[in-house]
Amino acid sequence: MNSATKAALFNALLFPGWGQIYLKQYKKGIAIIIAVIAGILSILWSVVQATIDILKIAPFKKGTVTLSAVIQLTIDSIKALNMFYLNLILFFMILLWIFSIIDAYLIGKDEMTKSSMSADQQSVSPEN
Repeated sequence: MNSATKAALFNALLFPGWGQIYLKQYKKGIAIIIAVIAGILSILWSVVQATIDILKIAPFKKGTVTLSAVIQLTIDSIKALNMFYLNLILFFMILLWIFSIIDAYLIGKDEMTKSSMSADQQSVSPEN
């Protein structure tokens, strides 16, 4: 498997930015990873804040915390979220993921072209 395909697969299957890191584009890879992690943390923070708001209004009574109550609280928290905000974050995360796949593929393809050109130049000996 060539490096372009491998880098694109790293991005698609593992995490956005891993393909860039694989291709030694460290700054770009870390920037993509940080952006995606920021989006994930933003979504998680929104869920936690909604959960805290719900618990302030209707706290659990001592000894009544069950798995079904926690699941119901999670469902209620997700329903209380600003879906426009969440959809906007998810949209940009998906766009970033697609960008990272395409970018890693193109970088890998470019590196393959450069390495094949340098190998061709080395194999050709100068004529005297």
